[in-house]
Amino acid sequence: MKYLDDLLGKQESLAWRGDLHVPVSGIEFDSRKIRKNNCYVSIRGFVKDGFAYVSEAIGNGAGAIVSVHPPPQNHLQVTWVQVKNDRRALSAIANRFFDDPSRQLQAIGVTGTNGKTTTMSLIQALLNSEAKTAAIGTLGMNFPGFDQGTKLTTPEAPELFDFMAKAVKADCVNLVMEVSSVALSLGRVDDVSFAQAVFTSFSGDHLDFHQTLENYFDAKLSLFKRLGSEHWAIINCDDASGARIIRELNCRYLTFGFSEQADIRPLKYAFSLEGVKAVLQTPRGKIDIQSRLLGRFNLINILAAVGSALVKGVAVEKISTALAAFAPVKGRVNIAHAGDFVVVVDYAHSDDALENLLKSFREITRGRLILVFGAGGSRDKTKRPRMAQVAGRYADWVVVTSDNPRQEDPQAIIADIVSGFAAGFTSFSTESDRRTAIEKALDMAAKGDVVLIAGKGHEDYQIFRERTVHFDDFEVVREKMGASHA
Repeated sequence: MKYLDDLLGKQESLAWRGDLHVPVSGIEFDSRKIRKNNCYVSIRGFVKDGFAYVSEAIGNGAGAIVSVHPPPQNHLQVTWVQVKNDRRALSAIANRFFDDPSRQLQAIGVTGTNGKTTTMSLIQALLNSEAKTAAIGTLGMNFPGFDQGTKLTTPEAPELFDFMAKAVKADCVNLVMEVSSVALSLGRVDDVSFAQAVFTSFSGDHLDFHQTLENYFDAKLSLFKRLGSEHWAIINCDDASGARIIRELNCRYLTFGFSEQADIRPLKYAFSLEGVKAVLQTPRGKIDIQSRLLGRFNLINILAAVGSALVKGVAVEKISTALAAFAPVKGRVNIAHAGDFVVVVDYAHSDDALENLLKSFREITRGRLILVFGAGGSRDKTKRPRMAQVAGRYADWVVVTSDNPRQEDPQAIIADIVSGFAAGFTSFSTESDRRTAIEKALDMAAKGDVVLIAGKGHEDYQIFRERTVHFDDFEVVREKMGASHA
């Protein structure tokens, strides 16, 4: 049994009321999930303050409350601890409750605007070739024999450390995780001990949260500044922000990219709709690789993963074998239909990601490039016209549609996007119903064309103001193409 006084660090406690030596059976910040003798950490959210749900938490059995608020005169029956920083306390207490599990794993953090999910999945596959490796990211939390979904790219601390503890118990040696800028800013990973960090890319996104690009970059940078001399950073040197990160490092590092100065770079390569073949130059010599992943930007993701694996000591032969066997990550440049024309579903939902996607397929498309995309509502609005600029530059025809409108009017989002098209650009249409938009694009496609459906990738839902409905780009393609071939 754990006790609250053992879980509290000096920096977490400003004042308290009641007996600190109370048993703690679990850590929760959601009052609805509280069970007997749980510690409820009251978090100030962006919409609601957890302090408003203290009574519910106590009613559900909470034995202790941790909050930035001083103890009220009621609720005298439970121990109350006042803290300076609620999120910092949540991470620290949860980490101690689960016995500091990241220190029992070799943890690798992957951060960047684009490429996190594929790079993380590649690293897991390469490391699994030598030792059991757990992973945390957009597609869930897993290790061989265990798979669990999560709502956040980087979960809140209690869920994070609970999973790590399970990974330790299952004899995992490594952990690779996507680390979002929001998670870094909110302190979710403050108590994760990283042995290695990987930088994939940086471009404008999430400004609804960070407000400025500099704040966004500083959040990413914070992951690397905490690495010590015995740790490693794997840095994309083709991205201008990579050099900024390198200047701040106190650890060892490897660079990757197409640049001749990169430690890991392709000496020769070929892209096709079947995948990529390349010969890589690395500090361990040349590596011949073949992968089913599509496009130039996926070769960048492969280079990042190879760097991470080399630092971990994975044998060159195992790297080649694992890359050849690696299946594309769901929703990340997946071929949803292949026939006279090819249909690809991808998660690209920023201008930089969209540009990488379009440029890569421009290289390997014989016919027209037809793009379907939208932009998420209640998110960074500044990228909408930039996405249109990119689409107009590389696609032969663009269908602008809805993504997840959330609290916004879909037509208003579409108008924001269309405002970014160059004067005189007419090779586009608009259709707010995403299913109809996809069907129109498929009806247009002819032999040799590629239809790119961007923005939602793996998601099987669509979020509107009053409801969330089931929606899967893959299903729409299968249903349409099945009907057209019936």
